[in-house]
Amino acid sequence: MKGLAARKVTLLMTAGALTSLAAYTTFQQRTRTIEGTWVDLFEGSRFIEGEGLSSICNPNFTDAPSLAYNPEQNSSEGKLIKANRNSGVFVSRDGRWPVAAYSVRFDGHHQIIGLGFGHAGLSPSEYVVHRMLSIGPIPSPICNIRPG
Repeated sequence: MKGLAARKVTLLMTAGALTSLAAYTTFQQRTRTIEGTWVDLFEGSRFIEGEGLSSICNPNFTDAPSLAYNPEQNSSEGKLIKANRNSGVFVSRDGRWPVAAYSVRFDGHHQIIGLGFGHAGLSPSEYVVHRMLSIGPIPSPICNIRPG
């Protein structure tokens, strides 16, 4: 009988922990209109709300939230992104890569708590686009994140 009681307690604790984990991983802010700068880099989409390119292109680049936005390739936004894919330069201590940057305004939300966001789950949080309201390329962006 003691073994059965212990198993029930363990089962209840496990169920409670899983419920808490589910609530923890799905927490997000309400949907609202958000503006800021999006840096679109292969394996490194980053977004900073209410700021410009110089605010996001610094040694703390990887600490910035990711942006979950993948328009259809044949949409006007998809064509714009494809046309600007290599419009600038991203410089880090590991080398140089093509990059694009955009001023964006969208309806969406900011996911703050979770198990990791963006490429390989390396971003601390993520902005999720529900509807893109405006997107404009930042011409010839240079994003230098090398320290000092």
